[in-house]
Amino acid sequence: MKGLRWRYTRLPSQAEDDLSGKEDEEEEEEKEAAPAPEDPVEPQLLSLHLPPRVTGHSWSLAFCTSRDGFSLRSLYRRMEGHSGPVLLVLRDQDGQMFGAFSSSALRLSKGFYGTGETFLFSFSPQLKVFKWTGNNSFFVKGDLDSLMMGSGSGQFGLWLDGDLYRGGSHPCATFNNEVLARQEQFCIMELEAWALS
Repeated sequence: MKGLRWRYTRLPSQAEDDLSGKEDEEEEEEKEAAPAPEDPVEPQLLSLHLPPRVTGHSWSLAFCTSRDGFSLRSLYRRMEGHSGPVLLVLRDQDGQMFGAFSSSALRLSKGFYGTGETFLFSFSPQLKVFKWTGNNSFFVKGDLDSLMMGSGSGQFGLWLDGDLYRGGSHPCATFNNEVLARQEQFCIMELEAWALS
């Protein structure tokens, strides 16, 4: 997970991806030598989009698939005791980074919950943030089989299965978002959930 946090913090540019083999090796050595960040993202990337009530607070890693396994039930268990906001960060099989900010902890629910502070985001390769449109209040819904964020016309802005193996992303009325991944259906390679400390 150390690698995920580093790449999430640094986000190489397209030009860096096209460097020659020698420069790539040097860059890899720099990444390995760099310390892991304390926060999920260096706040400069998402800080302009976070609600003022969370600005300046530190984040702690509440759940990560490399430590806690690929299970939505485990994610819910690790969220117990957290009531505040959660930053969910995913990396898919294509290496695409995206996720969501939830105004409250992720939990089992019979209906949708959350507030208009909730949003979706994607790095493709630049940060794109999809805020609440005001069209509906379908922010977050969690059951044993899936976690859904945003909805409209039978589609979810972000959907994760109970095994945290497959997911989907579609445009939805809640956030008027683009597809967050390169494909509407994706496989989750890594997932982290960060909560306010």
